[in-house]
Amino acid sequence: MENEENNSSRKQPKRSQDEYNDNTDLSTRVSVLFERHFTISDVQRDTQTYALPDVGSMFAEPPWQLDQLQTTKRDLNAVKSRLNNFNLGKWQQHTNRMNEAGDIVRAVREDVQAELATQAWCKFYEIASKFSLVPLNEIHRGGMNGRSFKSVHLCEAPGAFVAALNHWLQTNAPDVRWSWLATTLNPYCEGNSYDSMIADDRFIRHTLRHWCFGADNTGDVMNLRNLDALVERSAESLDGGGPILLVTADGSIDCTDVPGEQESVVAQLHLCETVACMHLLQRGGNFLLKLFTLFEHRSVCLMYLLSCAFHQVIATKPASSKGGNSEMYVVCVNFKGRDHVAPYLPVLRHYYGDVPPASAMFSLRDIPDGFLQRIEQCGKFFKFHQCRVIKDNIRTFCARENFHKDLHSVAAFKRTISAKYLENCRLSKIDAANEIVGREVIERTNKLFMNKRLHIDSYNERCKWQDLGPQERLLQVWDTAKEIEWPSEEFYVWHLQTLPEAVEIQTGKLFNKLRSSRFCDSKILQILNRIDNIMRDMSATVCFPPAEITRDLAQQIDPSHEILSFQFVQDHDGHRTIAEIYERLEKLESGRTLVFIGYSLLTQLNIGLLYLLGKSFNKITVEVNDEEGYRLKLETYRRNERVLNYLHEILVVSHNAREDNMAVWSIIPMTVLYEYEQIPVMMQLNHLMIKLYARHVINTIGDPRHLRDALVP
Repeated sequence: MENEENNSSRKQPKRSQDEYNDNTDLSTRVSVLFERHFTISDVQRDTQTYALPDVGSMFAEPPWQLDQLQTTKRDLNAVKSRLNNFNLGKWQQHTNRMNEAGDIVRAVREDVQAELATQAWCKFYEIASKFSLVPLNEIHRGGMNGRSFKSVHLCEAPGAFVAALNHWLQTNAPDVRWSWLATTLNPYCEGNSYDSMIADDRFIRHTLRHWCFGADNTGDVMNLRNLDALVERSAESLDGGGPILLVTADGSIDCTDVPGEQESVVAQLHLCETVACMHLLQRGGNFLLKLFTLFEHRSVCLMYLLSCAFHQVIATKPASSKGGNSEMYVVCVNFKGRDHVAPYLPVLRHYYGDVPPASAMFSLRDIPDGFLQRIEQCGKFFKFHQCRVIKDNIRTFCARENFHKDLHSVAAFKRTISAKYLENCRLSKIDAANEIVGREVIERTNKLFMNKRLHIDSYNERCKWQDLGPQERLLQVWDTAKEIEWPSEEFYVWHLQTLPEAVEIQTGKLFNKLRSSRFCDSKILQILNRIDNIMRDMSATVCFPPAEITRDLAQQIDPSHEILSFQFVQDHDGHRTIAEIYERLEKLESGRTLVFIGYSLLTQLNIGLLYLLGKSFNKITVEVNDEEGYRLKLETYRRNERVLNYLHEILVVSHNAREDNMAVWSIIPMTVLYEYEQIPVMMQLNHLMIKLYARHVINTIGDPRHLRDALVP
């Protein structure tokens, strides 16, 4: 049903960089954008069959380089380095405007009204429509009772590949029964950083039973135990089951601070994704892997491994992929089967993990010269197209006098490209009943938790940031922190919801530093993380709320009240929090008020505990002040045996989890906490605490003379 790649993909581009100018024929420009494919290996067409070397020769020799690939890499980096002084935000805004395929996502959203329509959605659908990504022949080979298959999606957040595959199947193969399983860095793991994961859970929260976050619940695909848990889970029948005939891997790592070494930074992740695929995929199945450049030995070896394991390997740059980046996708067709790669899996498992091997996977002499030549040609092919786009963007970015003319020209071309995309992909609407979650449901979902990352101006300025002393870096962080707004009220009164029928205790990998939170703007939490990193470099520690303030305020509190003090910025210790609350509540007399000072509202666990405690007190009063941030007054205790039993159960689970280097992460599901009406106020309170903490750090270990614009309510 789908077209094979264009035969011209095997040819090298004959145009020079200079030939792509305003006079280039419009149809040629469109054709080039949609035909950025390169066949790396094809069993049916190649005269040479590639074979894996002896297992014993793998990872046995030091790393090597190919001069031609390094030359291509230097040429590309020379062009990319011209961006080093550009303000990142302004540059991204400009390239978004100049992106020839920039209207495709909008067209899919408006004309097709697709579910979770993102750029990733469009890239997947384009690839599925161009190549035989979904192996329909293999699926139908099962007979009338076997028209079913399963797909597994690695590094899948927010879920756009899944939504796009559903749309493609509903349009092109409605008779096929399909089930899916996905894994990604768990957006609910507060030990996962924003730099490493996609925090958007608008699709995930409605499809949680389809997601496997592994043995430690982090979703880290580079953990071997998590891989084994995924393999075990994938063997279970889900919505009818069927053989796994498609695996996708869309993983990446933020390389903003090392743009010239993106390939090396992500290489180990790509190896793990490939090894995971070989554990999961059935014979005849296909694999889609996102890669970047192919200049280093690790990428060359990975491509050779794939070329030996699949009948056909094609590198493609979808039209819907932004032209100036190094992203490409490798379409691997017709897996030769686990038996074919079984002898190699033990050694690949040995090097599985987040630590790259010190040696090369294959010796250079074990890779045929013909294959190396194909990789060299492939590297030049994609470098050519990327450099053309970057140079054109630089020209228009610097030539501000012609900007509006360029923008008008690009706008017309964008409309042509989006129309061509819809035509090529044969896109049409599907019935809302056939969507997985529902476009309207996803669009209504709160977008507070979308990734928003802190970047400092240009690449060169970010490098200067690293060279600054800790005092200067603290002041720069404060310049951002001081803009955080003060909560709108000085007092809040909370009445908590009905107790659940049972707590849902979720455990995961033990962590002591919060790197993300569903209850704080991601940019503001990154301020906290930056301060902690600076303090670590200085080997300094600061208590917040400070002990003297806590002591003074304690003397002002009604003596009939009991106080439980915490450290908002202390290393996260959920077990201690659970134990202290349980022990205090068990001994608390009826009618007493319990005051929490420094209690963090950043974690699911802490908010879940507060959720439970709300049913043991008449109300919770929040008092905001300029010294400690806020205090929580749990007023008029009413002993509730059900709450105490829940807390005891949580404490027992926490104690047992610690023995396995695990911890209790949550006790109330996020889907329930999302409905908690106090969440917006809790976010404001967390923002206030981070602002006050930043000020306190500078007053304590910084130079107070530089503290400008003292914070006032």
